[in-house]
Amino acid sequence: MLRGVLVTLFIGLPAVIGVAAIGGYILLKRAFRPVREMIEKANEISHSGVHSRLPVRHTGDDLEQLSITLNQMIHRLEKSFENSRRFTSDASHELRTPLTIIRGELEQMLAANNGASEQLKQDISSLLEETDRLIGIVQGLLALSRLDAGEAQRENTRFDLGELAAATTDQMSLLAEEKGVELRCTRNHRVEVKGDGSRLKQVVVNLLDNAIKYTPENGSIALEVRAAKGHAYLEVSDTGIGVPSGDLRRIFDRFYRVDQVRSRAIEGAGLGLSIVWSICSAHGGTVHADNLPGGGCRFTVMLPLAD
Repeated sequence: MLRGVLVTLFIGLPAVIGVAAIGGYILLKRAFRPVREMIEKANEISHSGVHSRLPVRHTGDDLEQLSITLNQMIHRLEKSFENSRRFTSDASHELRTPLTIIRGELEQMLAANNGASEQLKQDISSLLEETDRLIGIVQGLLALSRLDAGEAQRENTRFDLGELAAATTDQMSLLAEEKGVELRCTRNHRVEVKGDGSRLKQVVVNLLDNAIKYTPENGSIALEVRAAKGHAYLEVSDTGIGVPSGDLRRIFDRFYRVDQVRSRAIEGAGLGLSIVWSICSAHGGTVHADNLPGGGCRFTVMLPLAD
């Protein structure tokens, strides 16, 4: 009898423990399924997708209350983002007209006062430069507000990214020649992508313009378009001053400029790279920057191929 009891214990006890463990695992997995769903949904919510909400299970417990509270917080964030976006768009629209009028008045004053002193002409020219800078900032803010509103991909056509890059390089070559910078474009074969051609052309223009600004005389800029592993790559490399390693992660932030004192003499408001980042994200791509070993900087845009 004792032998039978021991055999039963040695065989039955592990089986009971195993069944209890499996049952407990299944129960815990079911119990934490709503939490996992909330985590997955929360990971999907981003700056451009705050209209989504977390799933709410009407169980009457604290988990339901947590879901409702988080959804209320997301709703407030959505309203805040919407108000900020609307303010930026409205302010840009309202400022563009008076700035254009001020610029026209200053140009008329400069043309009418031929006999004015040199100091007055310099003052008017300085005001014109600052007005042009403000107009550039307003245009950049207006473009960003439109991108935030979902206008980054108004069209979805199929085209050759290499052909677009080559044509844009030819158009930008005059600016490079004026500064004494060599500009060349390399493309081996057709690299077809789908998206808004005008927006992606803006990406190329902003990257080339940024490279021309920060590349000294007798420098060179290389633009390469290639395809690899199901993606299209557009790289802009220059022999300029490069970017400090601590600023590489922040150069795509709005209004961020590296070395404010030194870059003040270079035109720009720190919005060009932000526009590039927004357009690439809207097309399902990425953009990042890194310094080259021999000096200079390289910007790499990765987009999904049309196929």
